[in-house]
Amino acid sequence: MHVRPLLAAVLAVCLLSSTAHAELRGGVARVEITPSASMPMYGYAYRKCGPANGTHDPLMAKVLVLESGGTRMAIVTMDLGSMVSDTLRQDVASKLGIPIVLLAASHTHSAPAFLPFGSAPATNAAALAYRAELEGKIFQAIADALKTMAPVTLKVGRSSLQLGYNRLLPRDDGRTRALFDNLERVPYGPVDPELVVLRVDGADGQPRAVLVHYATHPVVLGPTNCQYSADYPGVMQAAAEAAIPGAQVMFVQGGAGDINPIFMARSGDQTKDFGVVQTMGTLLAEEVVRANRSATPVPAGAEGITATSEVVTLKDRWDAAQSLDVGITTVLIDHSVAIAAWPGEVMHRLQQDWKSRAEVPVALFYGYTFSAGGTWAGYVPDLRSAAHGGYGADASTRVEVGAGERLLERHLIHLYGLLGKWREKQGRP
Repeated sequence: MHVRPLLAAVLAVCLLSSTAHAELRGGVARVEITPSASMPMYGYAYRKCGPANGTHDPLMAKVLVLESGGTRMAIVTMDLGSMVSDTLRQDVASKLGIPIVLLAASHTHSAPAFLPFGSAPATNAAALAYRAELEGKIFQAIADALKTMAPVTLKVGRSSLQLGYNRLLPRDDGRTRALFDNLERVPYGPVDPELVVLRVDGADGQPRAVLVHYATHPVVLGPTNCQYSADYPGVMQAAAEAAIPGAQVMFVQGGAGDINPIFMARSGDQTKDFGVVQTMGTLLAEEVVRANRSATPVPAGAEGITATSEVVTLKDRWDAAQSLDVGITTVLIDHSVAIAAWPGEVMHRLQQDWKSRAEVPVALFYGYTFSAGGTWAGYVPDLRSAAHGGYGADASTRVEVGAGERLLERHLIHLYGLLGKWREKQGRP
């Protein structure tokens, strides 16, 4: 494994002992990104219908821009299966002065498929056109968010709700295999059921943005669906926004690589299936509203936004002659909120390890998030899952054995650096 630094560890100067307090400012915007044309649908190799034949609910991109200590960052949540765009990242940095951009896809399987596989060049005209349109819309939404910047404060709320099950089930031969459909709603485990709400309040104490962090595949809708839909995250966001007036609710997918939803719509009847989506999204929204009500201020730390990004070259697990470059970013906000961004389908144990080992009040895990160049990593299993096998563990994954733990260690190394832990000289015995 080789690493190439992309972004110096300190993006914002944090020598705050000799400077004035850095005010945290924030701005929000949103834009619809539903394709205007019929395109192939994301996911499901054996989808039982053709390209999209309509739109059930709009696909959205939502933006939160934060600024502190002279540095800005943009969090973009999108109702997409995945997103890779170094062009957008570089344009936002050079033209808008925002060096940290997290492009976080919800991973809904009812979105359009427009990205090429791996590092292969894109050749489909419709896909190229949609990608260019998408990049333009998101760039403008980030620019629009900058126009709404105002002083903000952060709060955090936590809850627990198991709306997912672990689809990698042990079998009689000692190996694990995937159970993709669980119509009996058996809560197979283990999972990470924690729900974390990061709330961004205006000067009046009212929420301007509510970021919902949860880890469950948005595959309530199955391979019979051919309508564009945000799946359960879309229902959750709409319901939570109705219950929290004035707030832009945003969904951030976590380490959901091995977690499927308890509620699954597989009847093929559109009315029934979208009813199941409504149930799942509403249940999550109710918990979001409860967590929002109990949110407390994030403990104050040294002000400023800092980040470290790098591209890590990983070996291909199955072909020693091949490799893939994976970009990761570690962000620290006011020495209190740490974000680990991964561009792929990371399994839940790595999320739990990050949250337990990151020595900050709020440790957030951003799966399915492009931030630092390179390609899409695909499935990133933890070591145990890789050893026992199954879908995403030793099937349909490319990354070398131990890649998940190595990337996690890189995130932790970066975080300790951002916290000022690494010294140039030996410490006292």
